[in-house]
Amino acid sequence: MSWWKLVGVLLGLLCMGAAPDGGTLIRGARVFDGTGAPAATADVLIRGERIVAVGPGLRAPRGARVVNARGLTLIPGLHDLHTHLRASGFSAPDDLGKAYAGHLVHGITTVNDFSMSGEMLAPVREMSGSGAVTAPNLMLAIRLGVPQGHGTEYGWGDAFTLQATTPRAAEIAMRRALAYRPNVIKVFADGWRYGRSADLDSMNLPTLRTIVEHAHAANIPVITHTVTLAGAKIAAGAGVDAIGHGIGDALIDDELIVLMRANGTAYVPTMVVYEPQQDRAFAPGEWQSLRPQERAREEAERTGTHEIPDYEARRWYILRENLRRLKAAGIRVGIGTDAGIGGVYQGSSAVREVRVLTDHGFTPAEALAAATSVSAGILRQSEDHGRIAPGQRADLVLVGGRPDERIEDLYDVRRVFVAGQDIALPALRAQLESDALSSLPRHRMAGPIDTGARTDGRTDLDTLPVETNESGVDHSHLHHVRNPEGRLFIYARMGAAPQPYANLVFPLTPGAIQLADANGFTGIAFDARGTGRYALMLESYGIEPRSAFRTSFSAGETVREITIPFSSLRSPGAAALDLTRLRALIFRLEGEPGGQATLELGNVRFYR
Repeated sequence: MSWWKLVGVLLGLLCMGAAPDGGTLIRGARVFDGTGAPAATADVLIRGERIVAVGPGLRAPRGARVVNARGLTLIPGLHDLHTHLRASGFSAPDDLGKAYAGHLVHGITTVNDFSMSGEMLAPVREMSGSGAVTAPNLMLAIRLGVPQGHGTEYGWGDAFTLQATTPRAAEIAMRRALAYRPNVIKVFADGWRYGRSADLDSMNLPTLRTIVEHAHAANIPVITHTVTLAGAKIAAGAGVDAIGHGIGDALIDDELIVLMRANGTAYVPTMVVYEPQQDRAFAPGEWQSLRPQERAREEAERTGTHEIPDYEARRWYILRENLRRLKAAGIRVGIGTDAGIGGVYQGSSAVREVRVLTDHGFTPAEALAAATSVSAGILRQSEDHGRIAPGQRADLVLVGGRPDERIEDLYDVRRVFVAGQDIALPALRAQLESDALSSLPRHRMAGPIDTGARTDGRTDLDTLPVETNESGVDHSHLHHVRNPEGRLFIYARMGAAPQPYANLVFPLTPGAIQLADANGFTGIAFDARGTGRYALMLESYGIEPRSAFRTSFSAGETVREITIPFSSLRSPGAAALDLTRLRALIFRLEGEPGGQATLELGNVRFYR
């Protein structure tokens, strides 16, 4: 651990301390309650996860910790309703710990994560709930789309984005989705490609309406990827909770406003992901809050001259005008960013999105309400959080200055509470400054990976094998079934790409989120039969997929044992294989465009 990181951790522990049984009394803050009402000086008493009293001159209970907040403003925790927490916004491997920290240090206490699959939800909840990582309140989404639509073209497979084109298919997909207890349903409903590439398929009204009905029956909100006026009318007609991403092809009309009002559909425009980056300016506080890698990316982007493409300038004009029109029409507007996309950084982008609202007809107080109570309402959680009032969850941010009057003061975050817990901000800031990967839970491997012992389709590790492929619309497709002997028969139909492939992925921990420790083993063994071209790959924490360790292997016309020592695996990058940071084992089938490939596989295991 570096000296500065150690200092940050010690300062964080001193700052946080242990919350006494008497609770925490925040004394003398300017309290902006999140509704948009003027701030007023008051005390706020927290016990456990909840606010229990708000008012002037509250008496501190015996044993309570008192936080002197005079001269500071207390606001509800902010929201980001659209993030991809497994991406950074610049070129780097995924690091959930840093993504969570990026939001917390900026006062974002509730985050929608749209980069999850169903199998990932439980391990993420386990490690955030246990304190293995410090996280905001995570609203984990399961994604749905249509075949050959947006969200399905990146090669991650239909286990990552469930697919449906009819109401009956939507019922089946929602049955799968709801079994994982998602907090949000994300639907890729619109396939417009912004005029810069061929459009993808979109979801029809009956299918989307079926998804909404099933989600709402479970009191789960639905937010769509919707970027056209026609798509927005379908989304609003289906009764989605919010249209996400902003309408960028045409100016909105009265028909859409009527539909949105009638069905209570809100708008989450994610302006910062569309804002032209060629000439965007940063406020001083915003620039100082960026991570070193983020500042480096911005400085690199500003070398030379970059013209804004016509389609991008036109879309930006339309998006800005539509935001003004919907605000004037009284449509609820929430805060989302698409954080994780290039140049849209975790945490700081949500504050930037709040600032963008103030440039388009919102007062600072209205923009803060959008980020707090309005966004909580979009999540169907108005009774739980989003305001400062008795009974609300104690998600609170102490800020220097008066952000309800001067929005730039949002960058002066002094203290953050998540469900009543005083977050150690110095430690998180040190973590963000460090190049080291965040610590994640590790699981010691016993040897067997998939021996065919399970009858429920899962591996010996209680993980679910998934099928992935190369990116593109005309991609490869892979299917696998288990024979009576417990071996897997894998069949791939190759796509139209010049070098198509299809993968069967064995997660070594549920959802391949936490880490597998195979230290002490020599390599991987399995029984195989086949006459195609195959590769074995290892997915590792801190290694980007394109640099995964791999080796080719051949099988034969009869089943035989194959042993592959770790020493034979190579990465295109300069990284060394760390057997304590494994995530998944991948069997890749390769072939000719339009061709077929098969592999019979069994008794997959680590060997000593």
